[in-house]
Amino acid sequence: MMHSSRRLSLLDLPSLNMDADIAASMSRIVESSGLSRAEAVDRLNEAARRYGVRLCGGNAETLTLATLEKWLNPNEPKNVPSTRALNLFCHVFGTPEPLDLLARSHGQGWKVIDGDDAKLLEWARTEQEIKRLRARKRKIETEL
Repeated sequence: MMHSSRRLSLLDLPSLNMDADIAASMSRIVESSGLSRAEAVDRLNEAARRYGVRLCGGNAETLTLATLEKWLNPNEPKNVPSTRALNLFCHVFGTPEPLDLLARSHGQGWKVIDGDDAKLLEWARTEQEIKRLRARKRKIETEL
């Protein structure tokens, strides 16, 4: 695992408490989905059953509308979804935005990329490797 060790200025320090931002992001996502919050709860519970994901702690078997409302409220810092619930939320709504907020919060240039960007990144790295190998080949040829 590679770690970069770059110095951060005071202005670049990460904000690792992203609860309010994640709640606001999730709220926007549900709103833009066209689903009511009750329908969103149904979709999340259905996916949780299908994939065997436990959305809530304690004795709760399913997600309730009241809990979702708390998750989506930036002013409810004591009520945040678990990483399992956040992961399932991103899957159900087809967006990595909340996970991307978490990644970016570290101030290391991290971000979540989609399949197309992943392919583009793989292509760019392959191109770099091809150039490196061509340069090595030319060097070997001059030594023959």
